[in-house]
Amino acid sequence: MLSIGTVLWVPSAYADHSSLHATASGDVAVTDNAFAAPTDGDRQVDMYTQLKPGVLATYEAPRMVHELNVELEVLEYLVHNDQLSLLAHGGWRAQFLPGPRSTLALAANGGTGQVNALAGNTSPDQASTSLIPAGALALRAADASQNLSWQSTKDTRVSQNAFVRWNATNDEAAMPTTTNSVETGLGFGFEQSFKHDSFGLEAGGSFLRFERIAPPGALMGSRLDRQINPRASLVWRHDIDKHWSTNLSGGVVYVNPVGVDPYNPMATDRRASPYPVFTGTLAYSEAWGRATLIAQRSVSPNLYIAQNTVSDGAALQLALPLPWFDPYPRAAAPKFAALGTAGFERTQLVDPQTAQLQGAFDVVHLDAGVIYTPRPGESFGARYEFLYVHGDAMAAMVTPSFVRNTLFFTFALRWPQDVAATVPRRTQSLRADRGDLQPLGSEPVVPDAAEPPAE
Repeated sequence: MLSIGTVLWVPSAYADHSSLHATASGDVAVTDNAFAAPTDGDRQVDMYTQLKPGVLATYEAPRMVHELNVELEVLEYLVHNDQLSLLAHGGWRAQFLPGPRSTLALAANGGTGQVNALAGNTSPDQASTSLIPAGALALRAADASQNLSWQSTKDTRVSQNAFVRWNATNDEAAMPTTTNSVETGLGFGFEQSFKHDSFGLEAGGSFLRFERIAPPGALMGSRLDRQINPRASLVWRHDIDKHWSTNLSGGVVYVNPVGVDPYNPMATDRRASPYPVFTGTLAYSEAWGRATLIAQRSVSPNLYIAQNTVSDGAALQLALPLPWFDPYPRAAAPKFAALGTAGFERTQLVDPQTAQLQGAFDVVHLDAGVIYTPRPGESFGARYEFLYVHGDAMAAMVTPSFVRNTLFFTFALRWPQDVAATVPRRTQSLRADRGDLQPLGSEPVVPDAAEPPAE
């Protein structure tokens, strides 16, 4: 086990509204199934350490804000420590104000990592219940997004977004199986607001390219799939009172396979199929916390396994303060907070040729933790994650079933603590009056259409 002790020092530099910061984050995790062994396989207990020193730079000028971060990740297991993993991540976010009623947001990210260690990279209240492949896959990923929002009148808003994502995985076996997945899309939105309600229309489409290279004799061989998937949905938001709100959306996604698979050139009878999608949300938002209950059916690509999927599921997300442990509680920025997600999802694979459903996974995910934030730029936490993935015979050719329990101890530091400028975090509002865009911790927020809708 490698032990690392470092002291990071980066002088703050203020030129107008700019700052430079040293950052350090990481976690120590103990798991009972380090490499997601099948349910009836050899489950190996192990502990791993992730240390992520980095640099954060921010800059603010009239009508724009920029934020750049770079991290080096050191990942090592205690038992399976045959080699040390050195990984890297970087990202840039910016917001521009082209006019008095318009906002432009841009973002780009890239890096390397390991799929089995992804859980520690998100907050427990933002964890997704989705299918991940078994084993310790090496991952390379990059993405970029653009979002333009224009308040056309007092009660109407028009938006446009574009995005591209790329993932490549490698199981690093003697004869490896690799995937190379790309998703790119464009979308438009219109929203009309009333006193307690808003109605919106969202439309767009995406192009998917999935390539899987498998060794000879593999249960699922090599293939190259391409799809063009237009989509449209209607959205209704209703504010019950100043804290409770509902959000309903419904639409359709048209899965349309295109092109010829060079690995299977005789499979030319490609067919398209429409799939209805919906989302129902009940949300509670307060200055000190939030709770959201979501049920949905979505059509979305899983870039880790290089295949399109149809998913039905429900999830409860919580972010609540723990004022009993804080002698001087702050309403919008508590020192102690409980965060968590509990969800179930059934994921069905979309056949790349016929666009019909084949193979199904049941995924149960529980992620709960407590975070202590003594001051801005400094936090410590403990969290527990339970992950259950079970697939039928067809699904097992993609990834085997497994169960995993993991306990994390996390930390995040920033020095100097005060940031000269912050790019508002982007999120979609669940309320008609947009009053929920001030989450726990009073982090500034702008609506986020840069992420494609999860119908």
